[in-house]
Amino acid sequence: MSVRNRLHGWQTMFHIELLYGVLFIGGFAVLVYRFDPRVAAFEAGLVVGYILRVWEKMSIYERAIQDAVSEAAEEQVQAEAEARVGDEVESRVPDAVSEQVAAELSEESTGSDAER
Repeated sequence: MSVRNRLHGWQTMFHIELLYGVLFIGGFAVLVYRFDPRVAAFEAGLVVGYILRVWEKMSIYERAIQDAVSEAAEEQVQAEAEARVGDEVESRVPDAVSEQVAAELSEESTGSDAER
């Protein structure tokens, strides 16, 4: 992904923010010189729209932070589990495997003896 493609989303967000700002300042200037209920309603719509936009961005950032934190927590738990259990597993597994293999081999040999 090129830098231009990555910046395209940020440029779009900047243009939307700029448009909100220009429209709000323009509407406010009109209201200062001449009160018009339609312009006041438009300004209220801009404010509500901007609040909803900020809320959406906060939810996106919150989700991204939550994903990053959960990923870091998974890595930390995995590292701690490996540190705590790693030595014990390395010492027990070879013994347990050899015992289990010996048990299965003896079962197979007794099973083949019973068939004869």
